[in-house]
Amino acid sequence: MNPLLPFLMSGDPSLEALPGLLAETKALGLEAIELGLPHSDPIADGPVLQAAAHRAIQKGATPLRVLEALAGLTDSPDIVLFTYLNPLLQIGAARLKRLLAPTPVKALLVVDLPFGEEAAFEADLRSAGYPMVPLLAPTTTLARARRILADRPEPGTEAPFAQRFAYVVARLGVTGAGQGTDLEPVAQRLRDLQGLSGRPFAVGFGLSDFQSLEAIRAMGATPVIGSALVQELVEGRSLHQALSGRFVADA
Repeated sequence: MNPLLPFLMSGDPSLEALPGLLAETKALGLEAIELGLPHSDPIADGPVLQAAAHRAIQKGATPLRVLEALAGLTDSPDIVLFTYLNPLLQIGAARLKRLLAPTPVKALLVVDLPFGEEAAFEADLRSAGYPMVPLLAPTTTLARARRILADRPEPGTEAPFAQRFAYVVARLGVTGAGQGTDLEPVAQRLRDLQGLSGRPFAVGFGLSDFQSLEAIRAMGATPVIGSALVQELVEGRSLHQALSGRFVADA
């Protein structure tokens, strides 16, 4: 099981810093990372990630420049590109596939793409090796979850974690630490979902300290850390400092 799935906003603090941050993440032994494309009107991101996206945009980060900065990188974990639908539609599937080909991007997490919409666009990207990560909200019924997991299948147990996992949203609302996430319903939710599928699950929204991350790991899932990590980097901590102590081995 992948022990942690960190989130970084591309272009924050700068696009020039991105290769180094990715290399440092890989050096920590992490298999995959979520990388956000900065978006002007993010609807799922809380204030910390909104601020990071706006800083990146102000410094000239655009979807095309981010993908160009990722081209040719080999010293990087597998990337799950966290984005919204409109930038991808503006680029178009054909051009997007060409842009993704020389990058470490293995999958897309498109948070505002309703399940079943843009099916041809999604199928085109999946056939090229860029599957959409299934996103399961607290309000997603088990019947609908079963259908989502079936229609966005994992490409096989030999595929990397980034292409296999499904993302479980721990609570309603937007991203952000310190808002309180009740983990009891998350535990039951994971048991139900694990009964539907043997694929890996990651859990995000509202997780930050070692205790909450370890609780998710004890449930057999990978915790996601985003806002707390981004905030600590803004405050001057290194990536190693921000992530150390959040692994099982470092407890």
